Parts: sequence; C-alpha cells; structure tokens
Amino acid sequence: MRGEILAAASKMFADRGYEAVTLREIAKEIGYTHAVIYQHFPDKWHILVELSSETIGLLIQNFDAIAAEYPVPKERLFATSRGLIQFCTAHPQQFRNVFFGPENRNGIRAGQYIDNIGRPLFQRFVQLFFEVAKDEGLPSKDDIVVAHTWWYTIFGLATLMVIQGVVPDRPDQTLVVEQTIATLWAGVQAVPRLPKSAITKRSGRSNASKR
Repeated sequence: MRGEILAAASKMFADRGYEAVTLREIAKEIGYTHAVIYQHFPDKWHILVELSSETIGLLIQNFDAIAAEYPVPKERLFATSRGLIQFCTAHPQQFRNVFFGPENRNGIRAGQYIDNIGRPLFQRFVQLFFEVAKDEGLPSKDDIVVAHTWWYTIFGLATLMVIQGVVPDRPDQTLVVEQTIATLWAGVQAVPRLPKSAITKRSGRSNASKR
C-alpha cells in the first residue's frame, strides 16, 4: 500500500505539480479513501520527503557504482558526469519531484532543502574533483569554485534536457553531453578560475554603468 501511494503521488506531482495535488486525489487514484493514506503518511509533505530521499539515494548509488568502475580520476569524473545526466533524463518524473517541487518545503526554501538532502552526493563529487586536480596537476586544485562551476554546468544541462526532452532538428543529446564535458575540461585546464581582481573590476564597471 505504501508503495502504491508513493507511485501514484510521484506521477501526479510530476504531471500536475505538488501544490495542485490533494491527498483525496492520490487516494482516488489508487482506489481508496484518503483515510488510508493517513495510516502511512501524516500529510502530503511527508510523501514528498520520502520521494525526494529515495531519488537522492538512487543518484548516490548510481554515482558510486559508476565511480567504482574507473580507477583513473579524470575518467571517473567524466563518467560520473555523464551518469548524472543519464540518470536524470532516464527518470524525469523522479527528477521533477525533487527539483521542480514547491519553493516552501515545510518552512525551508527549496534551494536550501535540496542542498541539505543532496550534500552527500555533492561531497562525493567535490572529493572526486580534487582527486582529479591533484592527479592531473591542475592549477588552483583546491578551489571549490571550480568544482561548483563543473557541477552547476552538468546539473544545468541535465535540467534542460529533462525540461525539453528530445527535440527534433537539434543535435544528438549524447554529442551535446560529450561536447559539454570536453569544453569544461578544456576550460579547467586553461583558466582554472577568474582572478578576484577581474571580478572586482567587472563589478565596478557594472555599478558605474548603472549610475
């Protein structure tokens, strides 16, 4: 019964949005009264919590399984980056529930909530990135900003692909993924990070133009 509730809620949240779905509608979808749901979940929020935790857990398992296959850090980074995108596009329903859910999550903003539950995954990625930097002799190898930049780009591409799906007359998604990883790698080698002086100068020009 718990599995039926989660499966129905997952599809309905992804299709219609978390806010638009009620417990009565979830119960109706599986052929029961909403009182049955209260035997397993105190409210709709706890259903989303379990769905989110389950998806993050699968992402971590996927990351660990791929990482174990590649002893060379650079190859491991590339493979886990591909794996993240492939998992998200293969499970768009689960992805939408976690990352496209409500902004207010039981008093916590969505970004902070996602960061909290996704931290074990991100920490794995950062550790791997630092291993790559050390193994490849990259400059600024201990700079967390570079790791964030890689993560944001890969995750952003995954999000875009989930939103768009397969679009006719667009380049093959696999080629886009490979080009993105190759471009990121070239950028990391050539320009490991923006100097703080450059950021300050750009901000100054921006503020001057506003004035």
